[in-house]
Amino acid sequence: MKKILALVLAGCLLWSQAAFAALTKTTESTDDWTAVAQNVVIEGTTLDTSDHYSTELHIQAFLDSTTAHTGTEFIVQVSGNSTGDEDWEDYTRFVAMIDTANSENISDNPLAATSTTITMADTGGEYETAPFAHWIAIEDSTLINSELVLQKGFTLNTNITIVDGTTNSHVQNTTMYDIAISRTVTVGFPVHRCRVIVNNTFDADGSTINFKVRAVAVTGI
Repeated sequence: MKKILALVLAGCLLWSQAAFAALTKTTESTDDWTAVAQNVVIEGTTLDTSDHYSTELHIQAFLDSTTAHTGTEFIVQVSGNSTGDEDWEDYTRFVAMIDTANSENISDNPLAATSTTITMADTGGEYETAPFAHWIAIEDSTLINSELVLQKGFTLNTNITIVDGTTNSHVQNTTMYDIAISRTVTVGFPVHRCRVIVNNTFDADGSTINFKVRAVAVTGI
């Protein structure tokens, strides 16, 4: 009996490994880096999730001024209807980036892609006081080439070091900001659509921001 039970359990294990070993995933850029003015609400791109088993939204954002900021609200909405605008519901919402950003220019000429050290004249603000690891935003003059990097250390008034190399190259004097977020929200399969609303009216006299949303979907099991 014990041998039979062991064989049954082994068979179940092999079946489960085969059944779930080949998930089909797709990645979509729903909103590339987008500027959001102060006192504005932005509606992100609507993503059709009707054929998704699961959808994970990757939300990134950063302050791009040195104005004191009491937060930007991010609202993930879902719809149980495949069309129309009368069935949007709040899935979750959060307020982030309650702080004052410090801006610093890149001294490298240029900062090459894959760089893990960024030269700068001043490491004030969060560049030297934040608990590492800390997100830093590089705001490129071509906004869609902006990126977040994860700071892991610094040399006083000389440079900062980051965990992964930069994705893009950036010209000298490109501006960095030290208040940024990178978060995920997982949306389940029962919904037809989802989107991200960015509410930058939360602080009536706060900072402008930039945001980006990418989605990863499980479309096959």
